[in-house]
Amino acid sequence: MLHPEIERLFSLEGSVAIVTGSASGIGRGIARRLVQAGADVTVADRDRAGAERTAAELRDLGRRALSVEVDVSDEAAVIAMVNRTMQEFGRLDILVNNAGVFPAMRILDMTVEVWDRVMAVNLRGVFLCTREAARAIRAGKRGGRVVNISSIESFHPSFPGLAHYCASKSGVNLFTQGAAMEFAKDGITVNTVCPGATLTEGTEQAFKAGVQAALEPRIPLRRVGTPDDVSSAVLFLASPAAAYITGTTLTVDGGYMVT
Repeated sequence: MLHPEIERLFSLEGSVAIVTGSASGIGRGIARRLVQAGADVTVADRDRAGAERTAAELRDLGRRALSVEVDVSDEAAVIAMVNRTMQEFGRLDILVNNAGVFPAMRILDMTVEVWDRVMAVNLRGVFLCTREAARAIRAGKRGGRVVNISSIESFHPSFPGLAHYCASKSGVNLFTQGAAMEFAKDGITVNTVCPGATLTEGTEQAFKAGVQAALEPRIPLRRVGTPDDVSSAVLFLASPAAAYITGTTLTVDGGYMVT
């Protein structure tokens, strides 16, 4: 049996979290992990039906879960998402900015529309959600957590065709540091998780086409990641165990970046 102090360090009992992009993939895994730790969760995603499916699964685990359709690049939609969360749960403690898009496209083929959409979702969305969530968390005067999901592509591109994605995620890393400085006085920590290659519904086809076979020999742990790998890192940063950690980046990549 765990010592009660260890249980307390990783318990989110009584907390409320918003996880964007949580209808599937890494976001769904994060929402599930936070619920397992005791949080109630708003499942936020553009995929309304997928968000409700995930929310129903979380409710089956014995916690409250709300599904919200949201485009994180839309200011009004983000404000509505936070307001609905406050109306449903009466508080907000944790935001996980997971929503992101990564349409592979080389620069010479890239349209302004594609570039702008990637920046709108991956970077503007992080700004909007952080701003609105921080306002709600500050109002509670209990402190809180913001965890941004970036990528190892923010440090070093693995393949051609991801320049726009790399740029957006590098922006997330530096935004995290700036936000950490601003919100420290409010007891709000802001950190980043940078996953490496992770097997999800969105990457499964590419992995089957040879990407996984090409990557795994370059990963010291000799496997690609899973949503559980990423969600466990998020739980740590969202938990009392990480109370003195802010403005940092936690890489979850099986050692890929050290090779």
